[in-house]
Amino acid sequence: MSKRFCFLFLFMLPLLAWQGAPAQQGHSIWVSGQVLREDTKKPIAGVSVYLKSTGQGQATNEQGAFRIRISSADTLVFRALGFREKMYVPSLRSVTELRVNILLQEESVQLREVRVSPLSPEKVDRVLRNMKPRPAPPKPRMNVTVPRIIIPPGPPAPADVITSPLSFLYEQFSKEGRQRTRVAKLMEERERQKELERIMMRQDSIRQARLRYNRFFRDTTSFYDPRW
Repeated sequence: MSKRFCFLFLFMLPLLAWQGAPAQQGHSIWVSGQVLREDTKKPIAGVSVYLKSTGQGQATNEQGAFRIRISSADTLVFRALGFREKMYVPSLRSVTELRVNILLQEESVQLREVRVSPLSPEKVDRVLRNMKPRPAPPKPRMNVTVPRIIIPPGPPAPADVITSPLSFLYEQFSKEGRQRTRVAKLMEERERQKELERIMMRQDSIRQARLRYNRFFRDTTSFYDPRW
């Protein structure tokens, strides 16, 4: 009986140890608190608080407060720009949440020395000689289409309307008829004069437009048409 009991005890002991180890490693607690400056004790916002094992974490709020869940075997890392990095290992206590204040020490950054000295005239001339000229911007392409000027024709002359032979004789021999005929001829002559002026204006406008068009070319003789 005793041998059987010893055999069962030795057989169950590794199983009990294997089941108890994960439970001990998997124990986790909540860690909350504030991140403060070491000299002024003022809160620091935007501090990265993360787990060293996984890299997961959060950032402190405007009051420097944080709250994160951590395993008892893990380490908290506090990192902020301009401050020294700090690590925190929670103490093994039988509690569910720890309240701590983390003090970060400001870190000074040493910059390299910079010397400012005037350049000698030889160096200035060398720099100016090595400078490449800036390429000129491309010229905009001109529209070489010759503008066409369209002048509307004048209104047609009113046609003579003869209602009856008596009215025709009246227009031919009466004083009023002769005056109306003379006025009609004057109006017709004036319309012909206006039409001639319009033709001359059209030719002059086309000639001016052609001259403006020819200014885009070095040799303008091949682009001139006397018909225009």
